[in-house]
Amino acid sequence: MSGFRARARAEIESGPPAATLSPILRKLVADSQDQLAAASPSDARARAQAVRSYSVAHLDELHQQLRESCARNGTGYHVASNAEEAVAIVSKLLGDARRIAKSKSMVAEEVGLTGALRLQSREVLETDIGEYIVDIEARGPSHITAPALHLNRARIRELLEEAGADVPDDDPVRLSRTVRDVVDQFFVDVDAGITGANAVIASSGRIVIVENEGNVSLGVTRPPLHIAITGMEKVVADEESALAILQVLAPSATAQPLTAYTHFLGGPEAGRERHLVVVDNGRSEILADDRYRDVLRCIRCGACMNACPVYTAAGGLSYGSPYMGPIGAVISPLLWRDGRHADLPSASSLCGRCTEVCPVGIPLHRMLLDLRSVESESQGSKVGHLVWRLWKLGYAGAQGRVASWLARLGLKLGAVLPSLPVVDARPLPTPNPPRDPTMLIPFDTIEPEPELEPSSPFADVSSLFRERAAAVGATVTEIAKARDGDHRVRATAAVASTGSVLLTGKEAARANLMDSRRIVVEVIEDTIVRYPQDLASFLTPEGDLLILTGASRTADIEKRIVRGIHGPEELVVEVGSS
Repeated sequence: MSGFRARARAEIESGPPAATLSPILRKLVADSQDQLAAASPSDARARAQAVRSYSVAHLDELHQQLRESCARNGTGYHVASNAEEAVAIVSKLLGDARRIAKSKSMVAEEVGLTGALRLQSREVLETDIGEYIVDIEARGPSHITAPALHLNRARIRELLEEAGADVPDDDPVRLSRTVRDVVDQFFVDVDAGITGANAVIASSGRIVIVENEGNVSLGVTRPPLHIAITGMEKVVADEESALAILQVLAPSATAQPLTAYTHFLGGPEAGRERHLVVVDNGRSEILADDRYRDVLRCIRCGACMNACPVYTAAGGLSYGSPYMGPIGAVISPLLWRDGRHADLPSASSLCGRCTEVCPVGIPLHRMLLDLRSVESESQGSKVGHLVWRLWKLGYAGAQGRVASWLARLGLKLGAVLPSLPVVDARPLPTPNPPRDPTMLIPFDTIEPEPELEPSSPFADVSSLFRERAAAVGATVTEIAKARDGDHRVRATAAVASTGSVLLTGKEAARANLMDSRRIVVEVIEDTIVRYPQDLASFLTPEGDLLILTGASRTADIEKRIVRGIHGPEELVVEVGSS
């Protein structure tokens, strides 16, 4: 039995993953498509695919530009050819640092960073709520964006109690805040923060990270050292390209218009260090292979696994890889070429749903089929050698003469024995109506976005902004009554379709934001744009940028939204004409 099949059988026998996953993922897929339509322009997927395709086609050029940009803004730029080098580089950068706050990073999982650092007697705390929980369980994450999706609240309570927490019940709010308190206490005295990166911008050297909880905000401001580790394919040309990805990332991943915090991190502040570690680890081989190069377009949204019936039935832990679902079934055997994940392409029904929902148009179903054929040819060769060996053994000497006699006897008996009756053929079921073929192929061109009619509700961006800001949990008013401890900032711009506000310059200083329980943001109506892509003209060429979309929150426990994790519990937006 293959590795996947054995693990899947064990998972199903211990408690069918589908019982937990099916209702959550079914709703998530539907909500994601609705959110993508509501929060993004009609050509958002095509734009995102074009950006990722350009990056993959120009990686060398973009990384040369990125290296130069990092040198200008003071960010260290490091390249690791494999997992061992990645760990060695991070270890050297950490130096004597002992207390390390780590946020979610799939590449860190890929290279085994946390375990390696702990073997060096460093104290590494997973600061994302879901990652903290699965770290206690010690089986790894089961989903790219929701690591603890396979665990119900009762099991999470048990795990937290095993870690020493006193949890009176399994209410998701209480469970989430229990983890929050542990993380907050750790950040009181921390030496370094390690994060992933959703994109890195070649033209400016900025590191783009999306999050909901605020643990990344703490990880890049509290410790004196910040290290971001990411795959070499995550580079994009400029901020406008990054915005194109952001328009589809959160809607596809978690059915949000944008995450609560979208960070554009420039160079480090005075007296601090920031380093970017770019990991190859097999990606160059993928890049050189025309059949699979497009998989490097992946933005790690998890939409393919949300829609995958095999993932729903077997669960993410069945894949035995940091990358699960259809994207994991493709990329895992390509990154690890020692055969450990060779069976994963067969963990698919080839229904094509993964390709349909992919926001950057990766033809996953075609790649899965191709990888299956490669594995079949490999296995077929081994079987063929075995058959020929058995034939040679069986047909040599006396055994061969006996076998030949039995074969001739069988032919004679077949000629005289009556034939078996013909059984009526079973009718085939009526096939489902054909899918829209345009959903099964990547986008090749970007269609211009149609102009909206003046009568459209989207034409009044101010009203739409108020509606969407309230929908993501912000309080929208004209004048907010002052409270003690308020932190007041003025937005550079705002986004109507997502209810987001853009902070630049000193207004984007995270230290002030994270120490406040309520933020009051002044928004001028003339600065409200329709979509995230329209923010490009408001972005400063240097320094940090921050996009806020509602207050901090998490949904890592049974997808129950809990607001006010790290940082402000409330976001108030004042909308005025000047």
